[in-house]
Amino acid sequence: MPIQQISVFLPNKPGELANFFEVLMDNQIYIRSLTVAETEDYGLLLLLVDQFDKCISLLEDKDHLYSITEVVAVRLSDNIAGLYDVAKTLGEHEINIDYLYTSLIDDKPLVILRLSDNKNGAEALKNKGFIVIDDLVR
Repeated sequence: MPIQQISVFLPNKPGELANFFEVLMDNQIYIRSLTVAETEDYGLLLLLVDQFDKCISLLEDKDHLYSITEVVAVRLSDNIAGLYDVAKTLGEHEINIDYLYTSLIDDKPLVILRLSDNKNGAEALKNKGFIVIDDLVR
């Protein structure tokens, strides 16, 4: 089962990111994984949180612009060979990696992937022996 990633658009201004983090902290929502990109006007946060529904309610209460995307989380070894094996396996199955980022959860490396076909990509990775994570809440 894919994991729900929240994409949040924040104004690209000093202090906005800190304010957003403060709201999460005040509501005891913990970020499990995060990457940030920017455009001229907006910062784009891609996050995985421990309390998805609570975070969505909070975003709606605060009128934050957001979207939800399904992603696949895969346990990695501690070296580049793990990323290579993931990419090779997906390529052999004609599944494109739209984007990826890495994370460290419970001291274990993960790669978070948005694939052209999440379901078949996750299945191909499982069949190759990879551990696909279904739940990041701990």
